[in-house]
Amino acid sequence: MLTNPNLKSIYAEALFYFIDYLLYLPHELTKQLTKDLSINIEKEAKHMLYSEKIKEAPTLAEYFKTVREEGFEKGIEKGIEKGKMEEKRNLAAELLREGFSVEKVAKMVKLSLDEVKEIEKICE
Repeated sequence: MLTNPNLKSIYAEALFYFIDYLLYLPHELTKQLTKDLSINIEKEAKHMLYSEKIKEAPTLAEYFKTVREEGFEKGIEKGIEKGKMEEKRNLAAELLREGFSVEKVAKMVKLSLDEVKEIEKICE
């Protein structure tokens, strides 16, 4: 539309003056706007600080998720320990069937004498 670069800058400058004219507020209204904005900015700042505090505290769902994950991890650990113990007990039973003494089995498998004696009763 405008091909002359000098005219483009003149029109752009005129447009900016016109926009400034449209946005011009009388001095009294400028003071009121500044006052209202500062009140709203303070309210918003307080709200943002409160929101940040809320973000630090976990929601109930996040809390349950964390508890569930911790419980799951503990369950896995217990399962592994239970599996190890079961393996020890099976090994002890096998050694007892092979004729090893209760004392020798307890020492080899690292179970208490009472536990090995209990396994021996089950194996008989």
